[in-house]
Amino acid sequence: MSDQRQAWFARMVESGLEHEIFAPGDVLAHATPDVLANHLPPELLSKVLTASLAAGAMTPERVLETVTPALLSKHLPHEVLWACIVAGATKAGVVIP
Repeated sequence: MSDQRQAWFARMVESGLEHEIFAPGDVLAHATPDVLANHLPPELLSKVLTASLAAGAMTPERVLETVTPALLSKHLPHEVLWACIVAGATKAGVVIP
């Protein structure tokens, strides 16, 4: 995948979170634990678990503190991120052809 495509997906997810088009929980409804476990490198999964254990809970917010939009776009299939973007846009009343 191209760096430009990866950067675009990262920015779309970042912007969607920033402008509350979707919430961290909405992202993880698409980037499920199974998807994360199958696509993130082991060292990144270890960081997610370590941060969650230190905080006492594994919340969507905590996961996205470690697995940033840039890392999501680098490691996850873009179809997963696109589904999240479309769902958020639809919920916000934005029509995507």
